[in-house]
This record gives sequence, structure tokens and C-alpha cells, in this order.
Amino acid sequence: MDIDLDLDAVTAAGPLELMVHTAVGSASGGIAPLIGPLLKAGKLVSDHLTRQQMAALTAAVNRAATIGLVVGGAQLLLHGVDVALRWYELATFEQRLEKAVRAEQWLDSLRAAQAASLARMEHEYRLAEARYEAVLASYPFHAPPGALAEELLLTPGGRRRPVLLLPADPPDVPAHSPWSGVRHRIVQELGAYREVVEVRAADRPFDWPHAELLRRDLDAVPALYLRPAITGYDLEIRLGGSRLLPGGMLPLLPATPVRRVGFREPGEWEPAQLRALGVASEAVPSPGRNADLNFERAARAAAFAAVMAVDAHHLLHRSAYDERVDTAAERAGLAGGGWPPGLGVPLELVADPPYHLLHQALRYTARGQGDAALFAAAAAAAWLAGEAVVRPGRIAGALERAVASGRMTAAHARKFREVLPALGREGRLPRSLARALDRLPAAPPERPPTVPPAAGGPPDEPGPGLFPPAGRPLL
Repeated sequence: MDIDLDLDAVTAAGPLELMVHTAVGSASGGIAPLIGPLLKAGKLVSDHLTRQQMAALTAAVNRAATIGLVVGGAQLLLHGVDVALRWYELATFEQRLEKAVRAEQWLDSLRAAQAASLARMEHEYRLAEARYEAVLASYPFHAPPGALAEELLLTPGGRRRPVLLLPADPPDVPAHSPWSGVRHRIVQELGAYREVVEVRAADRPFDWPHAELLRRDLDAVPALYLRPAITGYDLEIRLGGSRLLPGGMLPLLPATPVRRVGFREPGEWEPAQLRALGVASEAVPSPGRNADLNFERAARAAAFAAVMAVDAHHLLHRSAYDERVDTAAERAGLAGGGWPPGLGVPLELVADPPYHLLHQALRYTARGQGDAALFAAAAAAAWLAGEAVVRPGRIAGALERAVASGRMTAAHARKFREVLPALGREGRLPRSLARALDRLPAAPPERPPTVPPAAGGPPDEPGPGLFPPAGRPLL
């Protein structure tokens, strides 16, 4: 069977339809009626597949476009951020550069300040070191400053401790001076008074006042400075001190000449002067012996001046103080006078006026001034009795009233027993005075309740009310 296909159908068919027609044309003609429907079905399938592919392709293109848009936007955003950062960097470059310059300038100024501070500290250290070396070179002792204060701090004694005495060598002593080395003999003489004087001989000559010595070692220590000054053949004894007066009065006393000793040649000695120095022979001493005698005389004179100053200090601070100046005066050949019996201390400042008055009575007696001695003893009795009027002829009654008042201590009684017999004529006392002496206490009586001890005061100071108030016209 022939198949009649028109040209329009052939040309209008697609490739698949042409291949089907060709295959069908070569086959038997029994299936010809099915070709048309089959071709239409194939075309429908082909169109459906084509639409699916196109839809998938469109979706893929859309997804690709979306992804490209996101990636492009991200890249554009990153590019914008980079542009913004570059713009910010360019805009803030001058500010950052100015800040960096300022920071560098601040660091430079800080380094310069640190360098200047280090240089100043080093300069101060060098200066302090030089000053300390200068202090050590001029310090009176070989021990470093402060060592003496530590030693004194660990030494008990309080107000009863001896006064610190600092003998110093005179500066620039000529080698040919007859007084060369006299300080060593003075130190030996002062050793006899170690109960009231603690001698610390200086290792170097020094002037008074010495600022570092006062500040580092003698800040609160009663001290006495002694220096012999040599002027040709004369020896001048100079005394200074610190913390010697009570109540902070005049904490520093400048070095002042107190005695002058001239060098005596062998033919200038008198027999009495030689006997006072313990020389039995009245022969003219040899040159070597003469130098020893001059040293001995100068040492005793210096010790007398120092002990008088020490006694004056203790009189201001201690009650019932046994003064040592009489022993020093006898050794110096001055027991007969030439110095004040009251040691130049105002009576209203003395810690124990009656006891000091009894010492004065003994000195007046030794000088042959009986009336003055009797008045001093009567003044002591009146002071203890609390009386404003001194009656030298009625000492016995004043003593009895002093015992009754409770102000008479065993130390006062002992001193009265020593003084009053020395005042009696031909060694005999009136009966009334002898009876009054027998009634004196042998032991310290208990302090009456009306006379309490000084609150917070040292135990060796008299309490308030023990003596009449200062300013009374006793002497």
C-alpha cells in the first residue's frame, strides 16, 4: 500500500516525525492507521519535556542570577568598605600623625625629666655622701654619729645618772707649747668624780656647739663641754653645755671662759702652793718636775670648774644632793674662797633648798664667816618648818617645828647633825639645840597625806608642798 504524504505535512514535520515516517514507510502498511496518533503523542511528549527543560533552565538561570547578584553585592559592599576605610585613613592621617608626634614629644620630655631626676638624685647623694664624710672627719669620736646616743639609751640611771662630760683637745697647739698634752691630765683628775661625771674624752678636737653631735647624740642628754684654750703661757678653761637647766630653759650654753691658769716657772712657786699640790719639799722644782706641777695645778683647776657646773645641774634636779665641789675646791687650793658659796644658782630654782643651804653653812664656816653660816642653817630649818621669818637665835625651835611638820627627812637630819656641831663655839652646843638634834628622824618618815608625791614626776624630786613657795625673802 502506497503512502501519500503531502509536501506540507513533510515539511511541517519535525525531525522526529520525519524519522518515524521513514521507518513506518519501510514497514508493512498494517500499522499506517496508528502513525498519526503516535506522532501526535510523541509531539506532546517532546513538547512537555522541552517545557520541563526550559523551566529547569529558567530556574537555574534565576538561581544563578540571584547568586551572582548576592556575590556581586557582597563584592560591591566589600569594595565600598575598603573605599570607606581608605577614606577614613586618609581623613585621620594628619590627626594620628599629630598624636604620634605629641606622644613622642611626651615620651622625650618624660625621658628628659627622668634623666634630670636621676641626675639630681645622684647629685644629692654625692652631696650627702660628701657631707657625711665631712661630718665623720670633724666628728669628735671615731664611732659613727648616733653610737653614743644608743649606748646612753641602754644605760640606766635617769636623773641620777652622771652628767656627760666631753673634754676636747685645744686645736692647733704649737709643738713648743708648755701646755701640750694637758687634756690627758685633766681627764685623769676628773676620774675622781665618776659618781657625778661620766667622762667621754673626744678623739678629735672640736668646737662647741657641734651641730651634728647635738642632733645625733646629745639631743636629750645633759652634757658638759670642757676645752682648754692655750694662749701663750696661759691656759684658759672654757665650759659649755646642753640640757643642763630644767624646763627647757636655754637648752644650749655656749663655751665660755671660766678660769685662767698661768704657767709658773720653777722659781715662782710659793711653799703653800707646793704643799697644796702634795709636794713635801720646798726646794725649787726641776724643769721636768715643774711641768708636772703646772699640769697638776691646771688639771685641778679645770676639774673644780667642771664639778661646780655639774653640782649646779644636779642641784636643779635632785633632792638631798651631796655636792662635790668642796672636794674639788680643796684639791685646787680654793677652799678658802674665791667662788660663790651658792654656786651661782638661784635658791628658788634649787630642787632641795634646805639641803643646799646646809652646804652653804659649811662653806661659810670654812671661810670664817660664822654669822652667815648660822643664818644659812637657820634658813634651812625655817624652810622645813614652813616659816617665812628666819630667826638665827632660835634654830632649836625651828627644828622641832620642822620635825612636827613632816617635811624633815632623814637626809636633812643627817646634814643638820653634820652642820650644827660645826657652828657651836668650842665644840659645845646649847642644850636646847642638842635636844632638838636628838629628836631628828633617823629614818625617812612617811609622807603625810597632805603632801602627795608629784604626779608623774621622778622619785628623786620633792613633791609639791615639801618646801615653801619660791620667792620668799629667806636670804
